[in-house]
Amino acid sequence: MHRTGSPVDMDPEQVNELARNFWYSAILRAGIKLDVFSILEGNNLTSGEVARRIGASPRYVQAFLDCCGVLDLLDKEGDQYTNSPLTSRFLVKNKKEYVGDHALHHTNTWASWGRLDEIVKEGKTLLPYETGFVDAPTYWTDYMIGQHNRAESGQARHLVESLDLRGKHKMLDLGGGAASYSIALCAANPDLHAVVVDQKEPLDVARPLVEQHDLGNQITLLEGDFLDTHLEPDYDVVLISGVVLIKSEADCRALFKVAYDKMLPGGMIVIQDYMRLDHSPTRQKLDALEDLYV
Repeated sequence: MHRTGSPVDMDPEQVNELARNFWYSAILRAGIKLDVFSILEGNNLTSGEVARRIGASPRYVQAFLDCCGVLDLLDKEGDQYTNSPLTSRFLVKNKKEYVGDHALHHTNTWASWGRLDEIVKEGKTLLPYETGFVDAPTYWTDYMIGQHNRAESGQARHLVESLDLRGKHKMLDLGGGAASYSIALCAANPDLHAVVVDQKEPLDVARPLVEQHDLGNQITLLEGDFLDTHLEPDYDVVLISGVVLIKSEADCRALFKVAYDKMLPGGMIVIQDYMRLDHSPTRQKLDALEDLYV
């Protein structure tokens, strides 16, 4: 791993900044949970006006909004605040590119990261609801809706544009979560029917999303273990998205066998996941952190 800079460039403030980084995500999380960004969308409000809207301490709200400003989440002119372009695009609920739920999911893992020393020693994942930081329904909802945010903000469009599904009629979506990619692919291909297989909790989130997009006649949700689900071998597309990264090699081999066994001759397997293709320092940093995260 190549490092830039020389020892003379080193400063203990670099360590302090690392230690403070969670403050930034705390400010982001609070802004989302307090719905401040929706309140400020298209509005220029004082801290007192925001405090009244959310029923909070004026003094603390002013300090909080100023912090949002230094993080480029808000713009300030005089004593009035409004959303920055970044916030207006990605952090206002009900906008197409909203990613706030995805951010909540990441910050739900704080308590787990806070016990990273134990996790490293024990070699065992600690989920947020196992720490008591959030309950299981909140974890699953934020996780699945967060993944749906990610799909809606661009990834689903990229997948649709990358696949030619003309002549394909039946797709098996293994570990399909909130059915985000089945929703996008079925919307783009009216002759396609998808069967999404996953656990109960993700499918509870998927159900209203399928209904919201009026795709109940094209998408079937099937609760079960995708490695042990009895299905007919009549699929001409099998989608495996965001699964390979989190499974062992043995499970992945079993998963690929399931996909192969359920396909018609000439069928297509689509694997969408994190790939280590970019060797830039920024990409290497993200890859290393994601590897530890999962």
